[in-house]
Amino acid sequence: MAEGMRVSGVGKGARRTDLDRAAKVQRQAKVQNAVGGQYGERAELTQLAQGASMSGGPMTSTAPAAASIPTVGIFDRTTRPNEPITAGVDAGEGPGSEVLMTPVDEPDQLATFARAMYMANPTPQLRRIVEAFEEEGR
Repeated sequence: MAEGMRVSGVGKGARRTDLDRAAKVQRQAKVQNAVGGQYGERAELTQLAQGASMSGGPMTSTAPAAASIPTVGIFDRTTRPNEPITAGVDAGEGPGSEVLMTPVDEPDQLATFARAMYMANPTPQLRRIVEAFEEEGR
C-alpha cells in the first residue's frame, strides 16, 4: 500500500476511498487518436469525430415529415363510399389481400440491418459494409 492512502473498513461502515482519484483521472483524461487502419482513414475519422455532437442533445431525424400524410378522423365520413370495409382482407366482400402493396421479394434482413446501423451511426466501416451489399445487389 502506498504511503498516505486512505483505508476503509469492511461491511456496513465501509466507505469508497477511490472516488477522488477517479474524478482526478477523468479530469485529466484526453481523447486519444486512433491508430492503425488504412492510409487516409485517420483524417476521415478525425473529421467525423470533430463533427459529432457530444452534447447528448436530442437526435435529429432525416425521415420525411408525417405532415405529408393526410389524416382522417375516426368519426369522419368515408372517403371511399363504394369500397367494402373488408377490401384487402381474404374474407368478406371486395378484393382480397392480392391488391395490397406488399413487397414481392423477401427483404434481405442482413443488408437492411446494416443500412439501419449506418443511418444511426454513420461510420466509415459501416459505410463500407453497406457499399459491399450494394455491389452484390442486396
